[in-house]
Amino acid sequence: MSTDTFSTGPAAVFARIEHNGQHLTVVKLQQTEGPLNTSALQQHLTTALGLAPNALLLVLPTEGGPVLGQGPAEQLYNDYLSTNTAAVVEQTWQPLG
Repeated sequence: MSTDTFSTGPAAVFARIEHNGQHLTVVKLQQTEGPLNTSALQQHLTTALGLAPNALLLVLPTEGGPVLGQGPAEQLYNDYLSTNTAAVVEQTWQPLG
């Protein structure tokens, strides 16, 4: 993936999660080749998913740490996974597009 403006959007899947009364959107990128323009990525995903500017958004690559959402979003997701062991299997992921 190059540092374009994500006009067509990255190949990804997403899930909306509610945990402890907080809402979180998690996006898993299917490919993260090359450097990412994180500002453009965040703007594209916020618009494509209809998120408020302050919504919790966590973007994960296929390997490695979060691309976006380090901090509160990552902590909420980690807590969600640690308290819902079946969530990894049961979570419904939808294609972004």
